[in-house]
Amino acid sequence: MGEWIVYFQGRNHSTAIKLNFLWKDHNIFIMDNHRAALWCWLSSIKDHPDVGLFHVDRHYDALFSVKDYVHFPHEDFNSLSIDEYLSCGYDNDFFAVTPLFRWDNYLGLFIEKYRNQVREWAFATHGKGAAPKDIPFAAYEPWEFPAGLYELKGKWIFNLDLDYFFGRMSSGKMERLFTDVYVRDFSKALRAGLDSGVIVALTVSLSPECAGGWEGTEEVLKLITEGLEIDFSLPASPDLEHSI
Repeated sequence: MGEWIVYFQGRNHSTAIKLNFLWKDHNIFIMDNHRAALWCWLSSIKDHPDVGLFHVDRHYDALFSVKDYVHFPHEDFNSLSIDEYLSCGYDNDFFAVTPLFRWDNYLGLFIEKYRNQVREWAFATHGKGAAPKDIPFAAYEPWEFPAGLYELKGKWIFNLDLDYFFGRMSSGKMERLFTDVYVRDFSKALRAGLDSGVIVALTVSLSPECAGGWEGTEEVLKLITEGLEIDFSLPASPDLEHSI
């Protein structure tokens, strides 16, 4: 049985700074955007100092700024609760707080802090956003999946954003690029990696604002959870008792 780490707040916009839910089943984490991914990886980094990081996403998510990193809570980081993690931030010039961990920079901060503990890096993207700097990485193309996932060796953190399966069409709308079979086979390969111990943590993000909206991403999520053989779907409405 899975558990809600951040209770479902509803099908809201998340922009770069809000997290509408975070759910966990053993070493599988599902969220509406990847802002919390770094927090979800902490135990894997501690237990597997030679782990690899595999990032599958329309975007690189590796934006980095020294100003952000200066405010990184190094001493207390491994003991932060999810609420403390999400609350990390610093004052900006507009008399407001800039959240430290955002959906476009969490991976850039992770690279800066843990690059010496990560054995290997792999990326499959659409080339959007800020690419990682100063690290060598393998680049995967869509036709290398799912076969390439069965070939992974060692221990890996796997970071999947469902917006990878979408693209913008000539109409301007975001629509699915891949068939049900492709997506389901992709997730079956992830299940095999989890069962074999090759994948030590799997983080999955819906990113509805960057894909097919909540409806489109939840359709893909259903294929993913079927392949992963886990029982998860979002409730029809938020948990009002725990809504913020």
